[in-house]
Amino acid sequence: MRQQEDIPADLSELIRLGQVATVDLAAARCTVRYGDPDDEDGGAETPPIRWLAPRAGQTRSWSPPSIGEQALLLVPDGQLAAAIALVGIWSDAFPPPGSTLAELVEYADGARVSYDPQAHALTAILPAGATALVEAPGGMILRGDVRIEGNIDLQGAMSATDDVTAAGISLKSHKHGNVQAGAVQSGPPVAG
Repeated sequence: MRQQEDIPADLSELIRLGQVATVDLAAARCTVRYGDPDDEDGGAETPPIRWLAPRAGQTRSWSPPSIGEQALLLVPDGQLAAAIALVGIWSDAFPPPGSTLAELVEYADGARVSYDPQAHALTAILPAGATALVEAPGGMILRGDVRIEGNIDLQGAMSATDDVTAAGISLKSHKHGNVQAGAVQSGPPVAG
């Protein structure tokens, strides 16, 4: 059991406020600059340390901190090498991206994914040239009307339980013009 005298007398040794200075994505570590750079000691920087993630077990989240992002350092036993950076603190450099109840994730390239519980609206907006991929080997179901603005390149079969209409011409009930008996082919479909 820990003795009371083992706890550092200066609580500032256990909790510090700083800014992310470097990020090593491969090692999942960052350094944090803390202290006042105008003080005589000029502030200091941690060794490479871990940052807090929302999940880090069988379910894992990956959202690395940004250089310049504010971080709260939790420093167990006052040992900086064991510190953990808690990021996600608003600052002038990184202000909140919203001011409503809508939950929002905004990325450096301008992409935004949000859900507004008041409007019941899920929105994903990607910047020019961005792509999206949904891979579901077991299949995918969309319930509700779907509107697509743009071309469709279907690589596979398509079936419909109801009619298909193109340029006002029904696939199920269209008629043909210029019909003659015998081996002559009919003309193209005509609108009903």
